[in-house]
Amino acid sequence: MTSSYPAALPLLLGIVVAVVTAFGLVGYGFPVLGRGGPGAVARGAAALAGVLAAVAYVWGLVSLFLDESGTAQACQDANPSLYGQVSGYSVSYLPPALDCRLASGGSYTAAVPGFLTPVMTGCAVIAVTLALIAIAEYHRTTTPEHPEKRKT
Repeated sequence: MTSSYPAALPLLLGIVVAVVTAFGLVGYGFPVLGRGGPGAVARGAAALAGVLAAVAYVWGLVSLFLDESGTAQACQDANPSLYGQVSGYSVSYLPPALDCRLASGGSYTAAVPGFLTPVMTGCAVIAVTLALIAIAEYHRTTTPEHPEKRKT
């Protein structure tokens, strides 16, 4: 989703949802690691990787929110030598980004630290991979070959 300027309502809504998600995943992840059992490490680690992805997302959204009133200033601060060529701004909420569009057709990023998108993406991929491993472990231990491990 791309728009001209960051809007406060989607930013605040995204921040609230991501923070609630992060707290929920922390509340799930650590107890699961403490209980142990089949797939517990994968489930807990998947939740905690999800927490890191949510925290990176919140960081990016907060960076956009703090910069909402000073979009032009963010572009100037990010690259003073190119600021005179800026013809517009482009805001993305997923991943969080503020792009300063140049009259020549290019763009450069401002406001949101450049490392957040790779961190957010990497943590999300790790979380999904670990969740799939946990699902596979659950199905492996609850097959008819192991009825004593089946939990209802």
